[in-house]
Amino acid sequence: MRRIAFRPFHVGLRLMIGIGPAIVAVLIAATASSVAEWIAVGAAVLLVLVIVFATGAALYADEKRVAVALAPFWRRTIPWEKVESLELKTVRPFEDFGGWGIKGSHRKRGVLISTGDDETVEIATSDGRRYLVGLGTQAAPAHGTLLKLRSGGAV
Repeated sequence: MRRIAFRPFHVGLRLMIGIGPAIVAVLIAATASSVAEWIAVGAAVLLVLVIVFATGAALYADEKRVAVALAPFWRRTIPWEKVESLELKTVRPFEDFGGWGIKGSHRKRGVLISTGDDETVEIATSDGRRYLVGLGTQAAPAHGTLLKLRSGGAV
């Protein structure tokens, strides 16, 4: 599968999420005296780097399936046969779903994968599930690409 769209977390959110592991790394490094503690520091630094630079909402697709993801941690793959509709939607992440990241809502009956953007691609499945991927300005081009792939066209 190839990546159709990727929207990293906004800078402020990256800092907010990365601060915790960064503080842990600094505290461990300040008192580290054994190899195991330095390995823990290295793991914390690696986690901070992944969170800050590689995490974001993503869409992947090919001729057989589409995947929604909060890369690199979570991914859900859906065969095209199970996709009922693809739409562009505007959501309010906090008001409608309670925040950013992977959020579910009984009110909106769906799962939001968001980095803070309002513009989403909504994928509704035949079993009633809805996946909304917040992509901001990339939502419209990604929607068009998904429609082409779903209809069997080359991209």
